[in-house]
This record gives sequence, structure tokens and C-alpha cells, in this order.
Amino acid sequence: MYRVVYEDKNVLIIDKLVPVPTLRQGSNGGLSDEVLLEFPYLTNIKDCGFTHRLDNETLGLILIAKNDNYYSKIRELFSEKKINKLYLARVRGLLPTEKGVIDTPVAHSAKSTKKMIAVKEGYRIFRGHPRNAVTEWKVLNRRADSTDLELCARTGVRHQIRVHLASIEHPICGDRLYGKDINDYPSLMLISKSLNFICPESGDKIGAVSTLTLDSMFGYIR
Repeated sequence: MYRVVYEDKNVLIIDKLVPVPTLRQGSNGGLSDEVLLEFPYLTNIKDCGFTHRLDNETLGLILIAKNDNYYSKIRELFSEKKINKLYLARVRGLLPTEKGVIDTPVAHSAKSTKKMIAVKEGYRIFRGHPRNAVTEWKVLNRRADSTDLELCARTGVRHQIRVHLASIEHPICGDRLYGKDINDYPSLMLISKSLNFICPESGDKIGAVSTLTLDSMFGYIR
């Protein structure tokens, strides 16, 4: 279900290998249950030390704090946008340029509690207040009917990358929530690929790279 890719006295970085919830949701288990079997002391830390979450279907790197003090420090780094994360995605269709930026606010859908929407100019059907959201992307590879991208989410809005790509008519392959044609993919083709930050105590750079690739994440190549 997961693989440890980095560990020191304060932090774990794990590779989420299967599409499950990051944390337990009511009676439904999550990745945290498996991690606690190996690291039972994490149960005493808020959110079992998980400093952020991935969508259920998203695979790849998750940063876990091993003590309360470091949990607070990592959460502060996230709020200050000092955690650098890159994602890989395979999207429907062929993007016409090599790189770009999607700068569109994101809000909760008025039609579904599960969905978010990109709030384009003049659009008024949403719940709550839209949040600023910026996603940078660049092309890594073009295939017959899809494109592989590297992405950086400059903001941390729920479902941001998925919503932004769907808003430019290039939904992520296998996205059952924001895409349409999903039959060729068993799940979402999105990986949290790399993660790094400067240790708030030592000043050293800490980071890791996921072992997953878009061609290997489900054991097949398209």
C-alpha cells in the first residue's frame, strides 16, 4: 500500500501506491491505518502526523511528521508555500504549446458536494467564496491521443490540478469526477512525483522522488 522513501528523526516521506483515502474516514479505513501498524507512535500526533493529504485516487509522495513540534513546523511551511511539490499527469488530448499557466479561481460546486469548479469570468453558480488558484504545467511527452505533463500547483486548493486541467478541456485520464471517457484507465493518472523543503531546524534540504511513473503506476503502458 505504501513504501518509505525517506526517513530521519523528524519526518517520513512515503510513496502512496494504491488509490485509497489518505486518512481514515469514519468506518472506512485509509492509508494511515497501514502506516500506524509500522509506526504506532504516530497515533499520538494530530492527523497521525500526516501534514497534508492526496485525493483518494492520487498516488505518490506524502510528508509525515514524527512528532508534534515538527508537525507544526511543516504545516507552517505549507502555509508559507515553502514546500516544493511537482506532479505528473496524463491528460486527454494534445496540448498545442509546450508550457502554460492556469490562473483561475476555484470554488465549491453548487450542484455536487464532491466537486469543485473553475470560476471563469461571469460564472456565478458556485457555493462559498472562490479561492485563487494557479497551476503551472509543461509538456513532457505527446502520445497519439494524450499528453504527459509536469505540473506545479502554486496554491493548495482542493482538486486544483484536476479542476484546472478539466477547465481547459484536457481532463486527467481516468478522472471519474471531472472527466468523461474513462474506460481505458482503471484510475486517475496523477502522481505526486517530487517533494522538497528546507529543514526548519538544520537548514538542510530534505526531499524525495516517487518511484512511480505514468507508465508503471498501474502495471501497464499506454
